[in-house]
Amino acid sequence: MEQMNLFGTIEEDNIFVAVDVETTGLSPILNELIEISAIKYNKTNKIDVFTTLIKPKNEIPNKITQITGISNEMVKNAPSVEKIMPMLVSFIGNNPMIAHNASFDMGFLQNNSNKSFSDNEIIDTLLISRQMAPELSNHKLGTMARYIGIVENGFHRAEFDCECCAKIYMKYKGWI
Repeated sequence: MEQMNLFGTIEEDNIFVAVDVETTGLSPILNELIEISAIKYNKTNKIDVFTTLIKPKNEIPNKITQITGISNEMVKNAPSVEKIMPMLVSFIGNNPMIAHNASFDMGFLQNNSNKSFSDNEIIDTLLISRQMAPELSNHKLGTMARYIGIVENGFHRAEFDCECCAKIYMKYKGWI
C-alpha cells in the first residue's frame, strides 16, 4: 500500500514527481485512462516530463470531452495503456509522487500497473490545501492554484494540472 504523507520527506534529495491523470469516469475499475502526465522536479527545477494521451478501449463520453477537451479523434492514434504503463513506471521509479486528491490518481495508476507504485511515498496536495487555506470554500485544484497566484486556465489537462500541483507543494514548502 502506498504511503500517504502530508509533509513528505522530499528534502533528502529534493526529487519528486508530480502526477495527474485524465479518465473516462470516476471508477478506476470501470473507467479508463485517457491522459497521463508526470513531471520530475528537483526542488523547483523541472528536470523531465512524461506526458501522453492514451487510446481507451471504449469511446470517451461527451461529458468527459466537455470537461477535459480530449476527444475520441485526439486519442485515435494514441498508444494503449499497456504500452504506456511500463514507461511511466520506469520514469517515476521509486521517487515520491505528488498529486491533488491523490487517491483518485493513484487508484487509476495502481489498477493499470499491477500496483507498481505501492512503495512510493505519496503526498496529497488536497490535504496540503486544506491546511494552507482552510478559509477557501473548496479545495479543488483550480481553486487552490488561483489562491497561490496561478491565473492561466488549462485545468483538466494532465500536464497543466501536474504543474499546478507541484507549485502548490513548492509554495507549501516555502521553496517559491
